[in-house]
Amino acid sequence: MQNYNLVLTLGLGSLLAFSLFFIFYKVIHWSGKMSALATAALMLLIYMPLAITHWDGIDVFAIHFAFFMMIPYGLGIITAVHAERRDIEGNESIKKGMHWIPGMIIVFFIVLATVDSFIISSATGGLAGGLTKLLLPKPASDEISENISSSFTGAVSNNLQDEEKQFDNYVIKLKKQRQRGWKIGGGWVTPNPLVNQNSTFRLTANDKYGNPISDATVTAEFRRSSDRTVDKHYTLKEANKGEYSVDVNLPLAGCWTMKIHVIKGDDDHEIKGETEISTLVNGEIHTPQCIDGEPDVDEKRAR
Repeated sequence: MQNYNLVLTLGLGSLLAFSLFFIFYKVIHWSGKMSALATAALMLLIYMPLAITHWDGIDVFAIHFAFFMMIPYGLGIITAVHAERRDIEGNESIKKGMHWIPGMIIVFFIVLATVDSFIISSATGGLAGGLTKLLLPKPASDEISENISSSFTGAVSNNLQDEEKQFDNYVIKLKKQRQRGWKIGGGWVTPNPLVNQNSTFRLTANDKYGNPISDATVTAEFRRSSDRTVDKHYTLKEANKGEYSVDVNLPLAGCWTMKIHVIKGDDDHEIKGETEISTLVNGEIHTPQCIDGEPDVDEKRAR
């Protein structure tokens, strides 16, 4: 759950489910099935409001729901079988406690809950500094060792597999864009834009006949796949006919993905690419290179 430690919520919640069940079963002396039903109902009453008010994704909800329901269900089955054997066999040894196999099953699920909580927490929030250095590969450069991020931001390039309709719309839009034939060019005015410094980003827009496209709405979105909190969105201003520019200031060096939109009337022309932001290392310009990825609609990259 958002703003909560997953290991604590899942661990303490599982412990609470165990405690509630044995209170109903041992203290109040309800049957195993009734204790399981009451425990599951109380866990839902406690967890559902927290899940709704602190929603952090279906994966986090699913693991909480599964364990909070599975624990009373499993304990209900174990105690019901235990009681049935005791009534049928009348064996005094059965009354003394639980068989070691059900006990091992309970221990297994406790360990499973802990491991799953750690995996989800690491994927969403990243590893702690010590674990990052221990588990992740050594960085290629000492200058970037402090900026390593082990979390997954959720950014997916062209996430079209979610819905078939979304993919169909993308194909239709791409076909129209190619037929339109607009030519979008340009890039950085300075050859090596530096981190935390204003650099002019200039674009030219022309139709397929070479005529400038004026009075259009041009936007540029710069995305950092390792940290979506630093993403930047700019609206370019038209200086001359078909020429648009804006001063861009990006806070991290390295590779950024770009999405450029040129909107004129009902036409929306989109370009995607990568660009590198440089940094000064001992007075020299250092430019980490982007890894070649998915090709853009019209051109590979703009720099």
